Amino acid sequence: MERTIGGVDRSHDELLPYVGPAAALPLFGALARLPHRLAVRLWAGLLAAALGALLLASLALARSRGVRALLVGLLLVLVSGPAISALALGQVALLSAAGLACALAAYERRALAGGALATLVAGLQPNLALALIARMRERSALLAAGAAGLAFAVLTLAAGGGPAGFAAYLHRLGEHGRAERFASIQHTPAALAWALGAPASGASAAGLIVALLALAALLVATVRARLSARDGALLALAALPLIVPFFHEHDFAIELIPLLVLALRAEGAARAWAGAAAVLLLVDWLGFAQRPAGGPQLAALGIAVAAAFVALGPGARARRADLAPVLALAALVLIALPLARAYPAPTWPDALPPGYRAPARGDASAVWADEQRAAGLDARSPAWALLRAFPLAGCVALGISIVLNRRRDPT
Repeated sequence: MERTIGGVDRSHDELLPYVGPAAALPLFGALARLPHRLAVRLWAGLLAAALGALLLASLALARSRGVRALLVGLLLVLVSGPAISALALGQVALLSAAGLACALAAYERRALAGGALATLVAGLQPNLALALIARMRERSALLAAGAAGLAFAVLTLAAGGGPAGFAAYLHRLGEHGRAERFASIQHTPAALAWALGAPASGASAAGLIVALLALAALLVATVRARLSARDGALLALAALPLIVPFFHEHDFAIELIPLLVLALRAEGAARAWAGAAAVLLLVDWLGFAQRPAGGPQLAALGIAVAAAFVALGPGARARRADLAPVLALAALVLIALPLARAYPAPTWPDALPPGYRAPARGDASAVWADEQRAAGLDARSPAWALLRAFPLAGCVALGISIVLNRRRDPT
């Protein structure tokens, strides 16, 4: 089927499987029945609308209005690595991130119908929607989430073939996770431990330990700092990449939500931490190795990220805190550029050997695992691990900023 699409390289096999809940099948099924070009345009329009919804909902969470905030916020979103990756690759993560932002904004206003619909959209990528659990403190939020959960379950069972289909989905999810758990495109502590030389069992154990520590830190910080329901959810978004076992570059689009709120409201030390987090999270650091020739372009996008974050700040006077994203960017680029030149990383499907043919009897997960091996995506490289560690460090910086900002800005 893919070979009939214009632009596809027919000289080798290439399969990139997608595993998602059956609740999304009505949407994808409708698109699949359309001519390819029309489906692409509709999907691109839907992603663009999701990007706009994410921005507007985040501004609402920050209680910010005005043309300046809207335009500068749009700039920050458009130059961020996760948003660019999600748009370029057509990822459903952008829909889920928009659903998360809209759900949080709806919960703040106790809008049951809007909250339920947004929560249902967030569930299109369940590993991201998990962050909403931290927001379940009020009856209205629980009712909205419960209605969304019921609708999600009905859609999943109806579209997926009942309980047997759901069991098949869980099995396929596990197989796909095992096929990709240590690949260079995974931004998880376990994948980083593997790249640093840990055996498979040790890397999995390291990922579990980090996840438990991050979850404990999330709970303790929420209670000790007396975070509001909104800020507790924002902290959960910051901690999520350290907790879930499956996370890609485009999934970091969810961090745009807390970063936009902090860019508009944070000051002092909280602002400095948030500015550093913006650079760590919104620049595609692994991209320096995947596209060494594009290093200057990625650095320019990083400058735009730092500038947009600074411009979103309250007031127009200069602040020492706004030096943080600038200094962080300069320091990290000086590390990333030489690493990228010395240790370039492969990209799929470009790195597949000429004439590559997939295993004839392998299922989708087995084929995908074989493609990763053939393309070199499963190679161990401490340099790639360091580049992928930058966004995870950004999650920690973002969490610190949220807690510090709560002390200064209790609203």
